[in-house]
Amino acid sequence: SAPAPAPMPLVIYVNGSRHVLAQADSLTLSLTLLQWLRTSLGLTGTKLGCGEGGCGACTVLVSSFSFKGALIKHRALNACLVPLLSCVDMHITTVEGIGSASSGNIHPIQKRLA
Repeated sequence: SAPAPAPMPLVIYVNGSRHVLAQADSLTLSLTLLQWLRTSLGLTGTKLGCGEGGCGACTVLVSSFSFKGALIKHRALNACLVPLLSCVDMHITTVEGIGSASSGNIHPIQKRLA
């Protein structure tokens, strides 16, 4: 019989960078997007507030391609509620992806809030 095909890589894009997840194991299956962003990528600008999706401290922008109409859909999601693996093949924009004072690249909205 033919060898089993290699598993497809699990890819998530964050702030313009491609991240390949290790094969889904029990730990990866239980992670939320927020936990992965903070612990694996060190992106701590996305905060854990209430842990229930009510406060908005963990809000990120999730962009995905819709084959229906060939559109890119953008939506705000509460990262504390989203399972990590539900974001495969999507692009996540966190507050760090908008701009930061350390890079000297501050978004106009961030300037107004400061």
